[in-house]
Amino acid sequence: MKVFGMNVRPCLPAACLLAVSVAACSATTDDDHDGTGGDGDTDTDTDADTDADADADADTDADTDTDTDTGTSTGADEIVMDCSNCPGVGGTLEHMACAIDLCDENIVLDQSYTTPCNFTGCTLEDTYEAVAHYGNTTNDLAPQLNDSYAMMASGIATGTYKTTSCASGCNHYDPWDPIYLTNDVVRWRLILKAPDEALAFRFKYVFFSVEYEEYVGSVFNDKFYAIIEAGSTNDGNPTVINFTACREPNVYYDFICGPEDTACDEGEKYCYIAINTALSECCWYGGCPDGLWTTDISGTGFTCAADQWSDTASTGSSTGWLQTSWPIEGGETFAITFQVHDTSDAILDSQVILDAFQFLKDPEQGTIPVVE
Repeated sequence: MKVFGMNVRPCLPAACLLAVSVAACSATTDDDHDGTGGDGDTDTDTDADTDADADADADTDADTDTDTDTGTSTGADEIVMDCSNCPGVGGTLEHMACAIDLCDENIVLDQSYTTPCNFTGCTLEDTYEAVAHYGNTTNDLAPQLNDSYAMMASGIATGTYKTTSCASGCNHYDPWDPIYLTNDVVRWRLILKAPDEALAFRFKYVFFSVEYEEYVGSVFNDKFYAIIEAGSTNDGNPTVINFTACREPNVYYDFICGPEDTACDEGEKYCYIAINTALSECCWYGGCPDGLWTTDISGTGFTCAADQWSDTASTGSSTGWLQTSWPIEGGETFAITFQVHDTSDAILDSQVILDAFQFLKDPEQGTIPVVE
């Protein structure tokens, strides 16, 4: 079986992040996911026995850091920001920053929200929103800190029910996965100045996708990237910091950990946050094995359906709540870009909610599930 992946995790110059060359973009997009569009779709098998590995070891061996982080926190190492006068619900970037609890103007130096695509049927502003809650108010998506969180989507982020598609003439190659075309790319970039006592930062999120579960291991692999540009990380070159073990590493992986990388185990295969990560919660047609579907995302429209195409009102799954931590130097000015995009199509969308961005007094590194 063909393995899709790279030898090492690439870190590109800053210019490549914002303007990927589209020469040789002659590949067509298989918008109906039937494998006839020339995009390399080789498998849309929906049989549960050939889908992602249902074994518990694929979903429990998810800690990619090299320290003793357990995913819990006493709060003693967190640098608290006062968000009492920071409005965290609304449609502006100021609302978005407040929603993820970045409430200090001395820390948030600048921010922008951009796309390399040309949207039709919606505007760029339709793809983000700061909301108080997503889906049913009784589900497991209550804010992790304070009273709201930020939402980004590769479609229209309604804030109430599953993203709806809007077309974008894009077809840019993904810098970290250059054999695939991306569409509906949205990027939220923040310029931050770390507090003097900070040694790391952490943020929490849930990734949702309509691509679950049929397209695990295929070319349809929408992603959520957190990309850092900091002098203390890779000499300031853009670097994706949120990745985990893969669900089926012998079928699909994004990179193999190199000897210079301290955030993973050398020689092991890893996946960026997408349907192929081992931390994804399953959406099986024949029912979900016990213990592998633990986060209630009811009311979002991404909950598992019996059939992808016959029940369009509810289909997909999520990662559940994850957190990514990364080291930083005290007083350092750096950029972090949150990016969501469709891969190899522009119709089955994905979404992320972001919350609880905090600076830490102790070093942490890695992506793990949030432990309540």
